[in-house]
Amino acid sequence: MADINGVTLNAGSGPTVHYTITYTKSRPNNSQMTYHFTIAAALASSGSYIHSGYALLCTITVNGSSGQVRIKAADNDNWDGTTPRYRYVTVTCSSTTGNAAQGVRFRVVSDGRMSLSSGVIDNSGYTVTSSALLTTACGAPSACSVSPTVAEGNATLSWSGASGGTNNAVTGFEIQYSDSSNNTDWGSWTALSTVSSSSGSGSLSVAPPAARGTYRRFRVRTQGSAGSGYYSGWKVSTNSVRKNTPPQPAANLAASPSVYSTGSVTISWSGASGGTSPIKGYMLASRTSTDGSAWTAWNVLETFDLSASGGSRTVPASDVPGTYTKYGLWTIDTLDVYSSEQVSNTILCVAAACDEPTIAAPKNGSATYNPNPRVLMTTGAQPSEQVAQVRIGAGSWRDGVNNPSLFSPSGTVGGSAAVMFKAETQTAGTKTLTVRCVNPDFEAPSAEISRSFTVLASPFEEIAANETKVKASHITALRTAVNTVRGYYGLALVSWGEEITAGRTEVKNWPLHILEIRAAVEPVIAVINQYSTDPGFAVPEPDWEELGTGRPRAAVMNQLAELILSL
Repeated sequence: MADINGVTLNAGSGPTVHYTITYTKSRPNNSQMTYHFTIAAALASSGSYIHSGYALLCTITVNGSSGQVRIKAADNDNWDGTTPRYRYVTVTCSSTTGNAAQGVRFRVVSDGRMSLSSGVIDNSGYTVTSSALLTTACGAPSACSVSPTVAEGNATLSWSGASGGTNNAVTGFEIQYSDSSNNTDWGSWTALSTVSSSSGSGSLSVAPPAARGTYRRFRVRTQGSAGSGYYSGWKVSTNSVRKNTPPQPAANLAASPSVYSTGSVTISWSGASGGTSPIKGYMLASRTSTDGSAWTAWNVLETFDLSASGGSRTVPASDVPGTYTKYGLWTIDTLDVYSSEQVSNTILCVAAACDEPTIAAPKNGSATYNPNPRVLMTTGAQPSEQVAQVRIGAGSWRDGVNNPSLFSPSGTVGGSAAVMFKAETQTAGTKTLTVRCVNPDFEAPSAEISRSFTVLASPFEEIAANETKVKASHITALRTAVNTVRGYYGLALVSWGEEITAGRTEVKNWPLHILEIRAAVEPVIAVINQYSTDPGFAVPEPDWEELGTGRPRAAVMNQLAELILSL
């Protein structure tokens, strides 16, 4: 095939017509070429002719696109001689390749009333050469958006639909961003990143603005191999992203009861709200203090889902008396962002009612000769501060704070403390004794423990020195009184070594009976002194009178009688 420019074509039979074809070309755009053909047609010799009634129509086809021109009209057109006729044809055809041969078909036919074979030609053995392609800019992405539109961390910017230009392949993308406080008024564009890629689409992890609630949009343009002069225009994202605005803590948070000893504590709150994202739930924590001033760090109790702006919760509380507790509540949104904390009022654990005390003496149903009877008791294990209280009959309560002379130790005592109460003077008769302990911080009394006992009149006959003769009945009275007192203090009764019978028991053994009685009294003294060593409460160790031989002296007998009456 030959390039048609300047080529002479000869017709077939009949009058010979010579066609000389030349062309020029232009490129209106990179997908088309326009060819401007000049056709010079002339008869071969001066004697040649084509008469009126015949016509010649010339068609030039390039890549399937055609242009036509009439060389000779059918009527009133006699063509004689060698004078050339000039005709012009313009053909615009597809052409996406520069400097390439494109096939040309040159066809001349008769369109007259009679068939004409002379001068007809149909030749496709020729080409034209396309112009070099123009360099064009890349195509911007057709779509660009960011997701999610509310983010605590990074979001994803995505784009697609970008294209390269002519002689300008895609090499990457340039990304910029702009910020706004209201999603309407935007600041200037700031360079963000460049992504190398030959694809028409892509994505990039992008950060929301540092300032919570501020919006950020993006724009992307396509970079090409032809350089920055042929980059695409910018494609602005159809939406924007903003950093999550944190939720708001509850406006009110209350813990109740404010003072408690046992049982559950309830917290109630209201007025919480989401920020950019709705409420998902809450985190609850507590901290404690022993003085209401210095507090421990927060201890998380639970994290729970609840979309409501308020609610209530039963929560654990310290069961250690004297411990202060506060609660903190944090609002959590659906992006797991926490509000600042809301802090509750302070609640205080006070000791519950005291543990029940125990009574060592008097034993229930026992008796004593002491008109100021002793009560031996031990406070309960809890709390650490207690006040012992005693009441006899229907009388008023006596306690170690308001009646310190009656108690040893007086005042406030601890848990599991040994306490002695020495009653005011009582008349002879049966008494009801009631004992309890009270928590001074909470005014909570323990259970009341009661005992029945009897205050007896003295069983002893007065023994005067050098006047009264000590008899068997005196020894027997001492024995009976000692066992009575031992029973009051919970000691076992003594089985005496020898029965004393008036007129029969030998006098020589009486000192042994006195020693036996003294030995039976001493454990009582020891029990009493376990509860107090204070003067007026404790029993001094006796400085026993000399016994001598034979019948006991009055001083010996009176010493024992006085001691028994004081126990």
